[in-house]
Amino acid sequence: MATTKKRKLGRGLKSMIGTPVQVAAPELPDASSKSPGTPGAESAAAAVGGLVHLDVAEITANPWQPRQSFEPGALKSLSESIKSAGVMQPILVRSADSGYELVAGERRLRAAELAGLKQIPAVIKDIDDRTAAEWSIIENVQREDLNPIERAEAYQRLQDQFGLTHQEIASQVGLNRSSVTNHIRLNELDEGTKEAVRTGLLSGGHAKSLLAISSLSDRSKLVRMALSGNWSVRELERRVRRHQGGNGLSKASSEVDTTKSHLADLETQLSEHLGTRVHVHQQGKKAGKGKLVIEYFDLDQFDGLLARMGFKLS
Repeated sequence: MATTKKRKLGRGLKSMIGTPVQVAAPELPDASSKSPGTPGAESAAAAVGGLVHLDVAEITANPWQPRQSFEPGALKSLSESIKSAGVMQPILVRSADSGYELVAGERRLRAAELAGLKQIPAVIKDIDDRTAAEWSIIENVQREDLNPIERAEAYQRLQDQFGLTHQEIASQVGLNRSSVTNHIRLNELDEGTKEAVRTGLLSGGHAKSLLAISSLSDRSKLVRMALSGNWSVRELERRVRRHQGGNGLSKASSEVDTTKSHLADLETQLSEHLGTRVHVHQQGKKAGKGKLVIEYFDLDQFDGLLARMGFKLS
C-alpha cells in the first residue's frame, strides 16, 4: 500500500520571503487605498518584486504566535536600526476579513510601530489556517528568543494540532529528537514552576531536573531553595538525586561533575541567554582553551544578538 509522505515545513517560509532585502523607511508608496486581494494590491506587489507596503494599522496579530513576551531592550535596538536603515526584511501576511493577518515577522512589526512607521514592506501569501500556523510556529522556534516554556508549548501545538512526530519537529528546528522530547515534557510542570522559567528565574535545565520530582509540595520546596540559594543546574540535579535516594532536601552533596557535563550545562545556559544555539568546544584534554560558536538565522536575530552583548556598530 502506498503511503503519503508528510510535507516538510520551515524551508517553505524562507523560500516565500526570499533573501533579506533592505527597504528604506522614508517615501513609502501609499497602499492605503488597496484592499486585501484586489487587483491593485497584487499589481503593486508585482511591481516591486513581490513586495507591497501595507498600513501597519491594517495588520492584525497572529493567533498562532508562540512568543508571549518580547525583550524591550532588543526591540528598542531593532527599532533604532529601522529608524536609520529601514526594514531589512519584509514581514509575511495573508488576507483576512478585515485587512491582513500577520504570519511571520511580529518582532519587525512591533519594532516598526515603535519607530513610528505608518507602513511596512510585506509579502502577501494565500495560505490556509494550517499552513499559517505551521509557518508561524516554525519561524519563531527557529529564529526568536523563546523561553523554554514558550518553546515547549509551541512544540506541543505542532504535535497535538498537526500530528507531527518529535523527529519531524526536530528536523524542522535544527535539534535532535531527544531535545524536542525533553522540551515537550516541560508542559507537565505545575504553573508555579513554569512561571519561574518564563520569567528567567529558572533555566530550562533547572526545569528539566524538576520533572523528576512528582510531589508538587516537594517540587515547590526545591524551587524556593534553588531561587534563594541561586543554585546552578548541577546543584539542583544533585539535590534532586539525593531526594530520590531518600536523603531529604536539605543535605549537601559532594558529587563531582565531569568536564563534559559542565560544558553541556554552559551550552544550555548560553543558548537560553542569547536565544540561539551555542556550542562550546574544548580543545585538547586540558581546560582553558577552546572555541565558542554562536549561530544566527537571519539579520534580525543577528542585530538582537549584538544588542544583548552590548555591541553597537559604529
